[in-house]
Amino acid sequence: MKIGFVGLGDMGKGIVPRLLAGGHSVTGWNRTKSKAEPLLKLGMGWADSPREVAAQSEIVFSIVTDAAAVQSIALEGSGVIAGLKKGAFIWT
Repeated sequence: MKIGFVGLGDMGKGIVPRLLAGGHSVTGWNRTKSKAEPLLKLGMGWADSPREVAAQSEIVFSIVTDAAAVQSIALEGSGVIAGLKKGAFIWT
């Protein structure tokens, strides 16, 4: 399965390795790319925006700090909603 992951802080850095170990393709994004470096070394792909994550994924998970962050990563022009393909969904 092609999985997107937005928010690679404490929760994301624990979940993404398990998804990769399960054989899933994972593409991620985080405001601070340096937080993603260990995950990139494990084989996670990188996208330059939440929208790009969604465009490459069947499902997108997001774990961000608060409602304002959810609004930002989901609803803005470069957000997940703008990139979702037919049949894909977001889990926040």
